[in-house]
Amino acid sequence: RHQPPRGPESGAMVAALLSLAPVVGLFLSRSPLLLSGQRHGASLMTAEAVPGVEPAQAPPAAAAAALNVVVEADGVRSLGEEGEAVLRTLLEKCSDKSMGDVWRRSAFWENETASLLEIVNVLGRWERCSEWKDRTIFIDETDLRAKDEDERQALTTGRHQMALRLGCGERSAMFQNVPNLPFTNAKIAASVGLTVDDFQALPVTRAACNVLFDGLAESRSGLIPYKVLDERRARMVGEGGAFDQAGFRVGWAKSCILFIFGLFFFGKANFIWVLLAVKFAHDWQPDLIPGPKEMGLFKVWGIV
Repeated sequence: RHQPPRGPESGAMVAALLSLAPVVGLFLSRSPLLLSGQRHGASLMTAEAVPGVEPAQAPPAAAAAALNVVVEADGVRSLGEEGEAVLRTLLEKCSDKSMGDVWRRSAFWENETASLLEIVNVLGRWERCSEWKDRTIFIDETDLRAKDEDERQALTTGRHQMALRLGCGERSAMFQNVPNLPFTNAKIAASVGLTVDDFQALPVTRAACNVLFDGLAESRSGLIPYKVLDERRARMVGEGGAFDQAGFRVGWAKSCILFIFGLFFFGKANFIWVLLAVKFAHDWQPDLIPGPKEMGLFKVWGIV
């Protein structure tokens, strides 16, 4: 879809907004908006060397064989009763109580949430995207049209082939593959007061993968270059291998800020500027210019 070019004013505004990302990340992580909602899920694994990126060391065969998560094309949609029980137990055991904070997607109205502990559970199962970039689960494309704005487009064979050609990791590959990767990062586990075995029992959900991917992408994009993914993942791990909350918060905040900015300036929500312009004009000359309601613009807004 064509988008109008951004002028220097837009670029300066984006830069100013991004400079606030650390503060926004801290504020939004504590916002009541983030502390409600339902969780949804994720899933599977394959590994192949990525050009320009060293493949991570393969996990022990015994650990990999112990995982046999059944994954649909759109990922694991819930923790299940056992998974919820495991999560509650780990949160009680966890020394870092902020792990119970619940995060939404950067597109905050989407009904996917995950606790910070679930996000750490995803992060500790891989070090390089080469461990999960290849996927083998696809949906039937016959019912999809190329112009349809449908999240199922990201689950097709064509999208995966395009991602491989571009050298990009897919959001869908993460939530299809990571659930069958074992948790192997003892330093990340120890940084929140848990062990590798503790995390091994906690399922990986689609929602947790999506929230983490938002932070890695620093946008809503579903395709991110391999090198960029690996570099941004490294920023979420501090000195000594501990989980760096600040790194995650900043990445997620950038994603949220850019999404909101794009929505109101380049997306469908930019119609609000038409409403405001008509409102100001009506207030200036009420006898000559009808207001937004009289012009039926609110009905148009609902359609848009």
